Amino acid sequence: MQTETVGDGTPDLAVVACLHGDEQCGKSAIGNLMAERPTFDRAVQFVVANEAAVAANVRFVDEDLNRAFPGNPDGDTYESRLAAELLAELRDRRVLDLHSTHSHPVPFALVDGLDETRRNLVRATGLDRVVDIGHIPGGLISHVAGVAVECGYVGTATAERNAERILRNFLGATGALDVPFEESDPEVYRVTGAVTGREYEFVGQNFERVEAGETFARRDGEELHADDPFYPVLMSTEGYDEMVGFSAERLGRLSEVG
Repeated sequence: MQTETVGDGTPDLAVVACLHGDEQCGKSAIGNLMAERPTFDRAVQFVVANEAAVAANVRFVDEDLNRAFPGNPDGDTYESRLAAELLAELRDRRVLDLHSTHSHPVPFALVDGLDETRRNLVRATGLDRVVDIGHIPGGLISHVAGVAVECGYVGTATAERNAERILRNFLGATGALDVPFEESDPEVYRVTGAVTGREYEFVGQNFERVEAGETFARRDGEELHADDPFYPVLMSTEGYDEMVGFSAERLGRLSEVG
């Protein structure tokens, strides 16, 4: 784990990149920002989490770090030990966690619940969509006051540009940098379940409603049909080994959701 704190005082903000070693858009965004040597108006901690996986350009070494939390300092896997170390660093921080994805080209935010702190963090991203993934246990944002962002497709220059734009907006909105920013009122989706199965081709579109009876995935002539209407989120053909992704409901704008 590589960490750097900038600005005066003890940071209550942290920016995390590379929980998954092959998702390096956040690392690029942090590097580009820091190369400008900006003046920070409050302390911020920057973290490149899974250095061993980054060096090998793989998702993880022993197990998925973003499913290893809270971890164990004496754990059997590298990621279990790293998860415990990382959580100890971030427990008292408000966190922006930068990712990329196989599921959707347009950035969106992820939270575990919508208390006032998380609402403010979501607004600070400037993004138009947020997904409440409280249904999915184990990620970093289940253990800290944080927002994760899927910045675009894995390994693309677009994801890197998006990550840098979101990072600058977030730091401006939280008062860490004197830069232009926008606070958003995103559409809120809430995960309701997982769609399991191996080697399915996802034929729908994330965030576009699937009607009851509609086909949204297929495999060797077999089709998956919706029992009830839902919105796909984090669904993809290649993103998972044992599942297609998640079903969700749309709740309305953040300002309208209690």
